[in-house]
Amino acid sequence: MSVYRERSGNYCCDFWFRGQRVKEGTGQKDKRQAQLMEAMCKADLARGIRTLKQKEEERIPDGFREFVETVFLPWFRDTHQSHPRSYRRHVTSTKPLIRFFGDKELKELSAGDVENYKARRASSVSPKTGEQLKPATVNRELAALRAIFNLAIKFKILSENPVRGVRFLREGNEQTRVLSHDEEACYMKAANQRLREVAILIVNTGLRPEEAYRLRREDTHLVEGYIHNPFGKTPAARRNVPLNDEARKLLADRLEKLGTEVYVFPSKRDPRRPMGNIANTHHRTVNRTGIVWFRLYDLRHTFATRAVQSGMDLPTLAKILGHAKLNMVSRYAHPTPEHVRQAMTKLEQYVTKERLKSHAKGTTQGAWVN
Repeated sequence: MSVYRERSGNYCCDFWFRGQRVKEGTGQKDKRQAQLMEAMCKADLARGIRTLKQKEEERIPDGFREFVETVFLPWFRDTHQSHPRSYRRHVTSTKPLIRFFGDKELKELSAGDVENYKARRASSVSPKTGEQLKPATVNRELAALRAIFNLAIKFKILSENPVRGVRFLREGNEQTRVLSHDEEACYMKAANQRLREVAILIVNTGLRPEEAYRLRREDTHLVEGYIHNPFGKTPAARRNVPLNDEARKLLADRLEKLGTEVYVFPSKRDPRRPMGNIANTHHRTVNRTGIVWFRLYDLRHTFATRAVQSGMDLPTLAKILGHAKLNMVSRYAHPTPEHVRQAMTKLEQYVTKERLKSHAKGTTQGAWVN
Protein backbone atom coordinates (compact mmCIF):
# COMPACT_ATOMS: atom_id res chain seq x y z
CA MET A 1 0.00 0.00 0.00
CA SER A 2 1.08 3.62 -0.10
CA VAL A 3 2.79 5.16 2.87
CA TYR A 4 0.73 6.91 5.52
CA ARG A 5 1.40 9.39 8.28
CA GLU A 6 1.56 8.23 11.89
CA ARG A 7 0.57 10.28 14.91
CA SER A 8 4.20 11.24 15.44
CA GLY A 9 4.16 13.03 12.09
CA ASN A 10 6.55 10.55 10.46
CA TYR A 11 5.49 8.36 7.57
CA CYS A 12 5.24 4.58 7.82
CA CYS A 13 5.44 2.12 4.93
CA ASP A 14 3.08 -0.83 5.03
CA PHE A 15 2.83 -3.47 2.29
CA TRP A 16 2.69 -7.22 1.67
CA PHE A 17 5.54 -9.23 0.18
CA ARG A 18 5.11 -12.90 -0.69
CA GLY A 19 2.42 -13.43 1.89
CA GLN A 20 4.14 -11.53 4.68
CA ARG A 21 3.23 -8.08 5.88
CA VAL A 22 6.02 -5.53 6.01
CA LYS A 23 5.31 -2.58 8.26
CA GLU A 24 8.04 -0.27 9.45
CA GLY A 25 8.72 3.39 10.06
CA THR A 26 10.70 5.46 7.60
CA GLY A 27 11.69 8.28 9.95
CA GLN A 28 10.66 10.71 7.22
CA LYS A 29 8.23 13.60 7.52
CA ASP A 30 8.23 14.14 3.76
CA LYS A 31 5.81 11.81 1.98
CA ARG A 32 7.78 11.72 -1.26
CA GLN A 33 10.96 10.65 0.51
CA ALA A 34 9.02 7.98 2.42
CA GLN A 35 7.60 6.64 -0.86
CA LEU A 36 11.11 6.42 -2.30
CA MET A 37 12.27 4.47 0.77
CA GLU A 38 9.34 2.07 0.41
CA ALA A 39 10.16 1.53 -3.29
CA MET A 40 13.79 0.81 -2.40
CA CYS A 41 12.71 -1.65 0.27
CA LYS A 42 10.50 -3.52 -2.22
CA ALA A 43 13.31 -3.60 -4.79
CA ASP A 44 15.77 -4.98 -2.23
CA LEU A 45 13.32 -7.71 -1.24
CA ALA A 46 12.65 -8.64 -4.85
CA ARG A 47 16.39 -8.89 -5.66
CA GLY A 48 17.13 -10.86 -2.50
CA ILE A 49 19.40 -8.17 -1.07
CA ARG A 50 17.12 -8.05 1.93
CA THR A 51 15.29 -11.02 3.43
CA LEU A 52 12.46 -11.33 5.90
CA LYS A 53 12.31 -13.95 8.57
CA GLN A 54 8.93 -15.61 8.38
CA LYS A 55 7.94 -16.79 11.81
CA GLU A 56 5.77 -19.83 12.15
CA GLU A 57 2.87 -17.85 13.58
CA GLU A 58 3.05 -15.38 10.68
CA ARG A 59 2.50 -17.97 7.98
CA ILE A 60 -0.56 -17.49 5.87
CA PRO A 61 -3.39 -19.77 7.06
CA ASP A 62 -5.16 -21.86 4.43
CA GLY A 63 -8.42 -22.39 6.32
CA PHE A 64 -11.28 -20.26 4.97
CA ARG A 65 -12.43 -18.73 8.26
CA GLU A 66 -8.93 -17.96 9.52
CA PHE A 67 -7.77 -16.62 6.16
CA VAL A 68 -10.73 -14.23 5.93
CA GLU A 69 -10.53 -13.00 9.51
CA THR A 70 -6.75 -12.70 9.93
CA VAL A 71 -5.55 -12.00 6.39
CA PHE A 72 -8.20 -10.81 3.94
CA LEU A 73 -10.12 -8.31 6.07
CA PRO A 74 -7.00 -6.71 7.66
CA TRP A 75 -5.32 -6.61 4.24
CA PHE A 76 -8.31 -4.98 2.59
CA ARG A 77 -8.69 -2.45 5.41
CA ASP A 78 -5.02 -1.44 5.25
CA THR A 79 -4.63 -1.40 1.47
CA HIS A 80 -7.92 0.37 0.72
CA GLN A 81 -7.97 3.06 3.38
CA SER A 82 -9.54 5.50 0.93
CA HIS A 83 -12.59 3.22 0.57
CA PRO A 84 -13.91 2.59 4.11
CA ARG A 85 -17.41 1.82 2.82
CA SER A 86 -16.06 -1.02 0.68
CA TYR A 87 -14.33 -2.45 3.73
CA ARG A 88 -17.53 -2.30 5.79
CA ARG A 89 -19.38 -3.94 2.92
CA HIS A 90 -16.87 -6.81 2.91
CA VAL A 91 -17.15 -7.20 6.68
CA THR A 92 -20.90 -7.66 6.28
CA SER A 93 -20.64 -9.92 3.22
CA THR A 94 -18.05 -12.26 4.72
CA LYS A 95 -20.19 -13.17 7.74
CA PRO A 96 -22.53 -15.54 5.81
CA LEU A 97 -19.54 -16.78 3.79
CA ILE A 98 -17.75 -17.82 7.00
CA ARG A 99 -20.91 -19.49 8.33
CA PHE A 100 -21.26 -21.50 5.12
CA PHE A 101 -17.65 -22.48 4.38
CA GLY A 102 -16.42 -22.55 7.98
CA ASP A 103 -12.96 -24.02 8.48
CA LYS A 104 -12.70 -25.78 5.12
CA GLU A 105 -9.36 -25.40 3.42
CA LEU A 106 -9.26 -22.95 0.56
CA LYS A 107 -7.83 -25.60 -1.75
CA GLU A 108 -10.86 -27.82 -1.16
CA LEU A 109 -13.37 -25.27 -2.45
CA SER A 110 -14.55 -25.55 -6.03
CA ALA A 111 -16.90 -23.76 -8.42
CA GLY A 112 -19.54 -26.30 -7.40
CA ASP A 113 -19.26 -25.16 -3.78
CA VAL A 114 -19.71 -21.57 -4.92
CA GLU A 115 -22.80 -22.55 -6.93
CA ASN A 116 -24.23 -24.32 -3.86
CA TYR A 117 -23.65 -21.21 -1.78
CA LYS A 118 -25.33 -19.02 -4.40
CA ALA A 119 -28.38 -21.28 -4.59
CA ARG A 120 -28.67 -21.55 -0.80
CA ARG A 121 -28.42 -17.78 -0.27
CA ALA A 122 -30.76 -16.97 -3.15
CA SER A 123 -33.52 -18.91 -1.40
CA SER A 124 -32.71 -17.61 2.09
CA VAL A 125 -34.81 -15.18 4.11
CA SER A 126 -33.43 -12.07 5.77
CA PRO A 127 -33.69 -12.33 9.59
CA LYS A 128 -34.27 -8.57 9.80
CA THR A 129 -37.04 -8.10 7.24
CA GLY A 130 -38.42 -11.63 6.99
CA GLU A 131 -38.28 -11.29 3.19
CA GLN A 132 -36.27 -13.28 0.67
CA LEU A 133 -32.76 -11.94 0.12
CA LYS A 134 -32.39 -9.65 -2.85
CA PRO A 135 -30.14 -10.76 -5.71
CA ALA A 136 -27.98 -7.67 -5.13
CA THR A 137 -27.18 -8.89 -1.60
CA VAL A 138 -26.10 -12.32 -2.84
CA ASN A 139 -24.04 -10.74 -5.61
CA ARG A 140 -22.16 -8.53 -3.14
CA GLU A 141 -21.29 -11.65 -1.16
CA LEU A 142 -20.08 -13.42 -4.30
CA ALA A 143 -17.96 -10.36 -5.13
CA ALA A 144 -16.37 -10.55 -1.67
CA LEU A 145 -15.73 -14.28 -2.19
CA ARG A 146 -14.07 -13.55 -5.52
CA ALA A 147 -11.80 -10.97 -3.85
CA ILE A 148 -10.90 -13.49 -1.13
CA PHE A 149 -9.83 -16.10 -3.67
CA ASN A 150 -7.91 -13.51 -5.70
CA LEU A 151 -5.88 -12.65 -2.62
CA ALA A 152 -5.27 -16.35 -1.96
CA ILE A 153 -3.90 -16.62 -5.51
CA LYS A 154 -1.51 -13.74 -4.83
CA PHE A 155 -0.26 -15.57 -1.75
CA LYS A 156 0.29 -18.75 -3.82
CA ILE A 157 -2.33 -20.69 -1.85
CA LEU A 158 -4.50 -21.23 -4.96
CA SER A 159 -3.76 -21.35 -8.65
CA GLU A 160 -7.21 -20.37 -9.92
CA ASN A 161 -10.33 -18.64 -8.66
CA PRO A 162 -13.39 -20.92 -8.14
CA VAL A 163 -15.72 -17.94 -8.58
CA ARG A 164 -14.50 -17.51 -12.14
CA GLY A 165 -17.22 -18.69 -14.49
CA VAL A 166 -19.96 -18.56 -11.85
CA ARG A 167 -22.79 -16.37 -13.10
CA PHE A 168 -24.00 -13.70 -10.73
CA LEU A 169 -27.71 -13.40 -10.15
CA ARG A 170 -29.68 -11.08 -12.35
CA GLU A 171 -30.61 -8.22 -10.08
CA GLY A 172 -33.32 -6.24 -11.81
CA ASN A 173 -34.30 -4.76 -8.46
CA GLU A 174 -33.54 -1.10 -9.01
CA GLN A 175 -35.45 1.12 -6.68
CA THR A 176 -37.12 3.99 -8.49
CA ARG A 177 -38.78 5.86 -5.67
CA VAL A 178 -39.40 9.52 -6.49
CA LEU A 179 -41.01 11.86 -3.97
CA SER A 180 -43.90 14.16 -4.78
CA HIS A 181 -43.70 17.75 -3.60
CA ASP A 182 -46.30 17.03 -0.90
CA GLU A 183 -44.28 14.06 0.38
CA GLU A 184 -41.13 16.17 0.41
CA ALA A 185 -42.84 18.91 2.44
CA CYS A 186 -44.21 16.36 4.93
CA TYR A 187 -40.80 14.73 5.33
CA MET A 188 -38.93 18.02 5.80
CA LYS A 189 -41.42 19.11 8.45
CA ALA A 190 -40.91 15.90 10.45
CA ALA A 191 -37.09 15.80 10.14
CA ASN A 192 -34.74 17.24 12.74
CA GLN A 193 -32.48 20.13 11.74
CA ARG A 194 -29.43 18.08 10.75
CA LEU A 195 -31.41 15.60 8.66
CA ARG A 196 -33.49 18.36 7.07
CA GLU A 197 -30.40 20.33 6.03
CA VAL A 198 -28.76 17.28 4.46
CA ALA A 199 -32.00 16.33 2.69
CA ILE A 200 -32.47 19.85 1.31
CA LEU A 201 -28.92 19.83 -0.04
CA ILE A 202 -29.36 16.44 -1.75
CA VAL A 203 -32.75 17.17 -3.33
CA ASN A 204 -31.48 20.51 -4.67
CA THR A 205 -28.08 19.38 -5.98
CA GLY A 206 -28.31 15.64 -6.68
CA LEU A 207 -25.38 14.86 -4.38
CA ARG A 208 -24.96 11.35 -3.05
CA PRO A 209 -25.59 11.23 0.73
CA GLU A 210 -21.96 10.43 1.53
CA GLU A 211 -20.86 13.37 -0.64
CA ALA A 212 -23.07 15.66 1.42
CA TYR A 213 -21.73 14.20 4.68
CA ARG A 214 -18.11 14.88 3.68
CA LEU A 215 -18.61 18.35 2.21
CA ARG A 216 -15.80 20.63 3.38
CA ARG A 217 -15.79 24.36 3.91
CA GLU A 218 -12.96 24.83 1.39
CA ASP A 219 -15.00 23.06 -1.32
CA THR A 220 -17.97 25.41 -0.90
CA HIS A 221 -17.86 28.34 -3.34
CA LEU A 222 -20.98 30.39 -2.73
CA VAL A 223 -19.90 33.48 -4.68
CA GLU A 224 -19.19 31.43 -7.79
CA GLY A 225 -22.32 29.35 -7.15
CA TYR A 226 -20.97 25.80 -6.94
CA ILE A 227 -19.52 23.18 -4.61
CA HIS A 228 -16.60 20.92 -5.50
CA ASN A 229 -16.71 17.22 -4.77
CA PRO A 230 -13.14 15.83 -4.70
CA PHE A 231 -14.21 12.26 -3.88
CA GLY A 232 -15.18 9.40 -6.15
CA LYS A 233 -13.78 6.38 -7.97
CA THR A 234 -14.04 8.01 -11.41
CA PRO A 235 -13.02 11.41 -12.78
CA ALA A 236 -16.69 12.13 -13.53
CA ALA A 237 -17.59 11.70 -9.85
CA ARG A 238 -14.99 14.30 -8.87
CA ARG A 239 -16.85 17.34 -10.12
CA ASN A 240 -18.25 20.81 -9.57
CA VAL A 241 -21.95 20.85 -8.68
CA PRO A 242 -23.96 24.05 -9.34
CA LEU A 243 -26.11 25.53 -6.58
CA ASN A 244 -29.63 26.88 -6.81
CA ASP A 245 -30.87 29.61 -4.49
CA GLU A 246 -32.22 27.23 -1.85
CA ALA A 247 -28.99 25.23 -1.62
CA ARG A 248 -26.90 28.41 -1.61
CA LYS A 249 -28.93 29.91 1.25
CA LEU A 250 -28.68 26.68 3.25
CA LEU A 251 -24.90 26.53 2.91
CA ALA A 252 -24.52 30.21 3.71
CA ASP A 253 -26.40 29.68 6.97
CA ARG A 254 -24.32 26.60 7.77
CA LEU A 255 -21.01 28.35 7.15
CA GLU A 256 -22.07 31.30 9.27
CA LYS A 257 -22.71 28.97 12.22
CA LEU A 258 -19.44 27.05 11.87
CA GLY A 259 -16.48 27.85 14.05
CA THR A 260 -13.15 26.35 13.11
CA GLU A 261 -14.68 23.12 11.80
CA VAL A 262 -13.39 21.84 8.46
CA TYR A 263 -16.59 20.06 7.45
CA VAL A 264 -19.91 21.75 6.69
CA PHE A 265 -21.64 18.96 8.63
CA PRO A 266 -19.13 18.02 11.35
CA SER A 267 -19.55 15.04 13.65
CA LYS A 268 -21.17 15.88 16.98
CA ARG A 269 -18.73 13.58 18.79
CA ASP A 270 -15.60 14.79 17.03
CA PRO A 271 -15.90 18.11 15.14
CA ARG A 272 -12.66 17.33 13.33
CA ARG A 273 -14.40 14.55 11.41
CA PRO A 274 -17.41 14.60 9.06
CA MET A 275 -20.80 13.49 10.28
CA GLY A 276 -21.64 9.80 10.12
CA ASN A 277 -24.44 8.00 8.32
CA ILE A 278 -27.90 9.16 9.43
CA ALA A 279 -29.89 6.37 7.81
CA ASN A 280 -31.45 5.31 11.11
CA THR A 281 -32.64 8.86 11.82
CA HIS A 282 -34.03 9.00 8.29
CA HIS A 283 -35.92 5.73 8.70
CA ARG A 284 -37.51 6.85 11.97
CA THR A 285 -38.56 10.11 10.35
CA VAL A 286 -40.20 8.35 7.41
CA ASN A 287 -42.07 6.04 9.77
CA ARG A 288 -43.41 9.02 11.72
CA THR A 289 -44.76 10.70 8.60
CA GLY A 290 -46.65 7.64 7.38
CA ILE A 291 -45.61 8.22 3.75
CA VAL A 292 -44.43 5.37 1.53
CA TRP A 293 -40.93 4.29 2.58
CA PHE A 294 -37.96 5.67 0.67
CA ARG A 295 -34.20 5.82 1.09
CA LEU A 296 -32.27 9.02 1.65
CA TYR A 297 -30.56 8.21 -1.66
CA ASP A 298 -33.96 8.52 -3.38
CA LEU A 299 -33.77 12.27 -2.92
CA ARG A 300 -31.04 12.12 -5.56
CA HIS A 301 -33.45 10.20 -7.80
CA THR A 302 -36.03 12.89 -7.14
CA PHE A 303 -33.60 15.64 -8.17
CA ALA A 304 -32.76 13.82 -11.42
CA THR A 305 -36.39 13.22 -12.28
CA ARG A 306 -37.34 16.85 -11.70
CA ALA A 307 -34.36 17.97 -13.76
CA VAL A 308 -35.52 15.87 -16.73
CA GLN A 309 -39.10 17.09 -16.34
CA SER A 310 -37.89 20.69 -16.37
CA GLY A 311 -36.25 20.11 -19.75
CA MET A 312 -32.61 19.59 -18.71
CA ASP A 313 -30.70 17.59 -21.33
CA LEU A 314 -29.17 14.26 -20.32
CA PRO A 315 -25.47 15.19 -20.92
CA THR A 316 -25.82 18.15 -18.55
CA LEU A 317 -27.61 16.02 -15.96
CA ALA A 318 -24.92 13.34 -16.23
CA LYS A 319 -22.25 15.94 -15.54
CA ILE A 320 -24.09 17.24 -12.47
CA LEU A 321 -24.72 13.74 -11.09
CA GLY A 322 -21.15 12.65 -11.75
CA HIS A 323 -21.78 9.92 -14.34
CA ALA A 324 -19.47 9.27 -17.27
CA LYS A 325 -22.09 7.46 -19.36
CA LEU A 326 -25.54 8.63 -20.39
CA ASN A 327 -27.11 5.20 -19.82
CA MET A 328 -26.39 5.65 -16.11
CA VAL A 329 -28.51 8.81 -16.06
CA SER A 330 -31.58 6.92 -17.23
CA ARG A 331 -31.47 4.92 -13.98
CA TYR A 332 -32.11 8.09 -12.01
CA ALA A 333 -34.58 9.87 -14.26
CA HIS A 334 -38.00 8.30 -13.84
CA PRO A 335 -40.92 10.10 -15.53
CA THR A 336 -44.01 10.16 -13.35
CA PRO A 337 -47.40 9.10 -14.80
CA GLU A 338 -48.48 12.74 -14.85
CA HIS A 339 -45.35 13.73 -16.74
CA VAL A 340 -45.98 10.96 -19.28
CA ARG A 341 -49.56 12.13 -19.77
CA GLN A 342 -48.39 15.72 -20.26
CA ALA A 343 -45.82 14.55 -22.81
CA MET A 344 -48.51 12.67 -24.74
CA THR A 345 -50.77 15.73 -24.65
CA LYS A 346 -47.97 17.89 -26.04
CA LEU A 347 -47.33 15.32 -28.77
CA GLU A 348 -51.01 15.23 -29.68
CA GLN A 349 -51.18 19.01 -29.82
CA TYR A 350 -48.08 19.13 -32.01
CA VAL A 351 -49.41 16.52 -34.46
CA THR A 352 -52.81 18.27 -34.68
CA LYS A 353 -51.13 21.62 -35.33
CA GLU A 354 -48.92 20.21 -38.07
CA ARG A 355 -51.86 18.48 -39.73
CA LEU A 356 -53.84 21.73 -39.79
CA LYS A 357 -50.87 23.58 -41.26
CA SER A 358 -50.45 20.88 -43.92
CA HIS A 359 -54.16 20.93 -44.73
CA ALA A 360 -54.21 24.73 -44.99
CA LYS A 361 -51.16 24.68 -47.25
CA GLY A 362 -52.73 22.04 -49.49
CA THR A 363 -55.98 24.06 -49.75
CA THR A 364 -54.09 27.21 -50.72
CA GLN A 365 -52.09 25.44 -53.40
CA GLY A 366 -55.27 23.88 -54.83
CA ALA A 367 -57.00 27.26 -55.04
CA TRP A 368 -53.97 28.79 -56.80
CA VAL A 369 -53.91 26.00 -59.42
CA ASN A 370 -57.57 26.46 -60.18
